[in-house]
Amino acid sequence: MTSHSPDRTAAGALPRVVLLDSFGDLEDVAEELDGLPVEVSRAESVPSGAGIAALLLGPKTALTAAQVAALPDLRIVAVTAAGYDHVPLDAVAAAGAWVTSSAGYCTDEVAEHTMALVLGQLRQVTVLDRSVRQGHWDVERARPRTAAGSVLGLVGFGRIGQAVAERAVALGMRVAAYAPTAPAAAFDRRSVTRHDDLAELLATADTVSLHLPLTPATEGIIGAQSLAMMKPGAYLVNVSRGGLVDHKALTAALASGRLAGAALDVLPTEPPPADEPLLAHDSVIINPHAAWYSPQARARPFRMAAGYVADVLQGREPAGAVARPLTNTASPLTAKPTASAVSPQAVKDHQ
Repeated sequence: MTSHSPDRTAAGALPRVVLLDSFGDLEDVAEELDGLPVEVSRAESVPSGAGIAALLLGPKTALTAAQVAALPDLRIVAVTAAGYDHVPLDAVAAAGAWVTSSAGYCTDEVAEHTMALVLGQLRQVTVLDRSVRQGHWDVERARPRTAAGSVLGLVGFGRIGQAVAERAVALGMRVAAYAPTAPAAAFDRRSVTRHDDLAELLATADTVSLHLPLTPATEGIIGAQSLAMMKPGAYLVNVSRGGLVDHKALTAALASGRLAGAALDVLPTEPPPADEPLLAHDSVIINPHAAWYSPQARARPFRMAAGYVADVLQGREPAGAVARPLTNTASPLTAKPTASAVSPQAVKDHQ
């Protein structure tokens, strides 16, 4: 039976499952783990000590290798988000534990939000709205463009990028994507042009939309050099990670007129400081990291993460694994060892 408080047994305390995400509902987690002899609780900071079998880790809680080392019974870190750049994969795998991602929990929401930002920029919706509120009633206060026939360039072509492409193609847009490791079938199936050279994609797209995880290789991928490669008058959309974009370079590109505008759902610092220069740009749309959100999507990552915890604690391989244990480790609930691997296996990001 799942418990919210310690339930001692003859063998001692129950394995603990700790939720480290203030946005999550503990009831959603407990419901997915119902029937398992575990203790489910919430914490505001990463705990330490014996008995903790699972962490449900939110995107705003960074986990360090030292913290992992202080959890001798850890079996899984289940991230309640798609991205996992705040988790030391090697350290968790070396400690004999899994890392899982909740990728896919908000694919439709993010794809739809991306298209809303793309169309909002092309059709100049916010500029015209602001004009009316300032007392103007003039269709020529902005220069809307037609989406049909324009080129949408996707940087990254995983689960969300592909969902965006399907929606854009349905609107008559021409879609291209930069994703050197994506299978050819993913492009062919959606009538998407493949670019293995990022510079080539940037030079041809009317709107560039980012769909990448934040890694050492992708951090700052859109900087001064990349922005200079973009088609003059193009738009930039980012719903992935704020660190993908050099915001000083972006501010300069907007000020110079090189770019027509940007739509950002993510920022390097969230919320932004009051003196963030991009807040003063009329050509910039800024949302509060909301692309993922809907009432339905709010519960999904917690249920997914709890399901992965249940898999691991019962000796099964979790479907959402992004790193696997390097050593055989007995499940807290069974005598069976989990699968092991010679190295951590970070799977392709689903964004």
